[in-house]
Order: sequence, then structure tokens, then C-alpha cells
Amino acid sequence: MLNRRILRAKAMQHVYAYKQCQRSNYELAFQYVQDAYEPDLNSMEVQDKHKLAEERKIATQLLEDYFQHKPLREAEEKHQKVAKEAIRQYEKQCRKDEEFLLNQMLSATERIADHYRLFLLLLLELSEESHRDQRKQHTFTAQPQMKDVQTNFYLNKVIQAIRDSQPLHQQLEERKLNWNAYTVEIRQWYKNNIKTDEEFKKYQLLEQPSLEEDISIVRYIVNNVMLKSEPIINVFEESDINWAENSKAIKSMVNKSVKSVGADAEHMEIVELTPNWEEDRDFLIELYKVTIKNDLEYEQLIKEKSKNWAVERIANLDSIVIKMAIAEMVHFRSIPVKVTINEYIDLSKNYSTHKSKQFVNGMLDVIAQELQERNMIRKSGRGLIDNQ
Repeated sequence: MLNRRILRAKAMQHVYAYKQCQRSNYELAFQYVQDAYEPDLNSMEVQDKHKLAEERKIATQLLEDYFQHKPLREAEEKHQKVAKEAIRQYEKQCRKDEEFLLNQMLSATERIADHYRLFLLLLLELSEESHRDQRKQHTFTAQPQMKDVQTNFYLNKVIQAIRDSQPLHQQLEERKLNWNAYTVEIRQWYKNNIKTDEEFKKYQLLEQPSLEEDISIVRYIVNNVMLKSEPIINVFEESDINWAENSKAIKSMVNKSVKSVGADAEHMEIVELTPNWEEDRDFLIELYKVTIKNDLEYEQLIKEKSKNWAVERIANLDSIVIKMAIAEMVHFRSIPVKVTINEYIDLSKNYSTHKSKQFVNGMLDVIAQELQERNMIRKSGRGLIDNQ
């Protein structure tokens, strides 16, 4: 299952993506001003290039002043009109990018659950392929007894539980998830990765595998074969650029389901994305939106507290991590300050530079104290004392 730490990482990645888009939109705004004062090649009148260059300079300065101070200062109507249009296009595109990345963030997070379901289904498809393969060999060798066909994996209690799980198949149907387009590939995966594996061969030769042996072989195939098979991994990577990171959560979810199977093979736990996805989804959305909305305010706070350290020299991810931590301390009343600080120190350690942990730790300690002195941190809830 996903925890809040993984959700924070998702929000961080998409806030970072938004900041990159914002920077591109900023540059496009200045490009709009540049283009507005280019000579009109269709005009019959002679173009005064020197005058156009001077006017471009005035409008560009207007735009620079707006981005640094706001609001747009008074100027000649023509130049104000150009600057206003550049600002309008900038803000419109930023809103579009923010919404697009929000939807992408939620979709990418929910896709983890889809890949978990597909992983369980792939186990079933591989077992079906093993059975087809054994029947084919039996036919070719003209053996009279079906008992000679190795059906252990096909009859594996975990596989039976997957086969019989109505909740799983209902979710697969609702989400339109299947392996129908990969029939040939599944045959190759079984032949090249599963069938030739020595542990799998030993398992297939067992007389009557126990539940423990059934669970053990499935976990082995998941952890040591499927998750290490480049052809299988490539399929998941095609729809998930963060597969290397997300695969850890998927591995945990699959293993939890596998271990939940009882001796009767009638029940398998279908793991949810989080214990309460609706609540966690709201947390993810709010954290992303609040961080973006208050970006300039948080930037100023970082400036004030980063003595002898120019803000532009702070690593982009460190800056985002600190802003997200501020958002969480101020806007999420049920999360203790110490928990927030520890979580974002870990984020900086795992995703930013080797010096980030110490820097982020120091900055958040100072900023948390400042926010408490301003009475901006108000925690409430069980076990929360003195806003700690």
C-alpha cells in the first residue's frame, strides 16, 4: 500500500514539473513582447527599427517589474496593452498546466493500483500458459496418463484464489484491464523466464505441494523472476515513467495478497491503494494546490531565513521541499510539526543533493519556530500538544 511519504513524493514531483512549466511560460511571455515589436513586413510604411527597439525595451521592463513586484505600473497605453496580453497568456497557461499536472498526478498514483491488479492477473495468465504448454507436450509425446502432466502451478492455491476472486475480476472489468494484446509475449515470458527457472522446475515435480510451498513459489516468481525480467518490466515502464519507484509499492501489495491466501484457497485479500484513498486523495490534491498557490509567500519566507545564502543558489528541489513542508505545517492541522519536518528531510535526502538533508533540516527548524511565533501554526487533534 501507499503511505503518506509516497504521496508527498508524488506531490513534490508534480510541483517540480509545474515550476518547470511556469518557467517556460515566463520565457514565452517575454517572447510575446519581443514579437510584438518586430517590424511589420506587410506594412507599406518604412519601419523605424530603432524606435521599435526602444518601445520593446519599455514593454519588457514593464513585464519585469510586474513579475518582481506587481501590480502592473502605469505606462503608455500601447506598451501597457502588450504587457497585459503577455501577462494574460502567462497566467492562462499556468492555470492550464496546474490543472493538467494535478490530473496527471492523480492518474499516475491510481495507476499503481491498476498495475497491482495487472500483476495478479499476469500470474493467472502465466499459469494458464503453463497448463497449455504441458498439455501440448503431453499430446506430442502421446503419453496415455494425464497425471504425467505437471499441473502444480496451474492448480496452485494462490493461483486458484486469483482465479476465483470476484472483487479482483470486477475491478479488472471496471478499469478495462487485461492482457489480451500480449498473448504472444506471455507465451514467450513463460517459456524464457518461468519454465526454465530451476526453482520452478523443482516445484512442478512436487507430488502434492503444501500451501506454504504454493505461496513460496508464487512469491519467488513475483520477486525473483517477474520483477527482474526486462521484457515484463518494459511493458509496465511504457505507461509509468516512475516504475522503478512505484514497483516497490506494487511488490508489497502483491506479496500481501499472496500471503493472505488460506488453505481453502477461497479468499485472497485485494489490497487497496491506501487504507482510506478518498482521504489521502484529498490530502494529495490540497498539498499540491496550497504549495503552488502560496509559492511567492513561501519564497519570501525562505529568503528571510536563508542568511548568507542566495535563494537562486538553493537547489530547486530543496526549495520545493521546504515550501511543501511550510504548506503542511500551516494548512494541515492534524499533522504534528515534528512529523512534517522529518518527512521532508527524508524527501530531500532521497531526491535532492547529498548536502540537502542538513540544509533542509536547518531551514525547517528556523521556519517552524518563526511560524509558531507568528501564530500561523495551529494544530488540533488527539496527541497534539503545543503545536508540536
